[in-house]
Amino acid sequence: MGKMRGRDNVLRPRELTMSIHWRRVVLGALLLEIVLFTVLVPIGFVSTTVFLVAVPIGCLLFGYLVTRWLLRTLSSGLLLHGALLGVLATAMYFGLVLMQPDGLSSAVAVYGVPLFWFSQAMRIVGCVTGALHVQRRAAVRLPATAPVSVSAAKERM
Repeated sequence: MGKMRGRDNVLRPRELTMSIHWRRVVLGALLLEIVLFTVLVPIGFVSTTVFLVAVPIGCLLFGYLVTRWLLRTLSSGLLLHGALLGVLATAMYFGLVLMQPDGLSSAVAVYGVPLFWFSQAMRIVGCVTGALHVQRRAAVRLPATAPVSVSAAKERM
């Protein structure tokens, strides 16, 4: 693996280029929306009040769990992948809502404006938090490599 100098005149291993795993992001967003629908819609049949409490909690919790599970084998760009997954899942939800006869206004009428937007934010926050957890666990597993200064590298030659 090649070496490069950083701003502080220290040799470091060349960074691997990060690529976005779009299949994982798209399938993860789809899985998240399926899980949310499967779990939360039946609660709405039982009690509207419980449903309105469960939606933001479910968005946060399932966003976290699905993202953590999907990104567990990635090593770079975890926060970006988590944010993309959350934003795409939210866009899918908006697509489903806009296909309804009354569109967005019917969903906002059920939740109320603050709870509606709070739930959307919780979906994204849950996904980013899941990615952050995966990133922190990966950092604990891999020991940090100490950078080698240029003068020390020259002395070894």
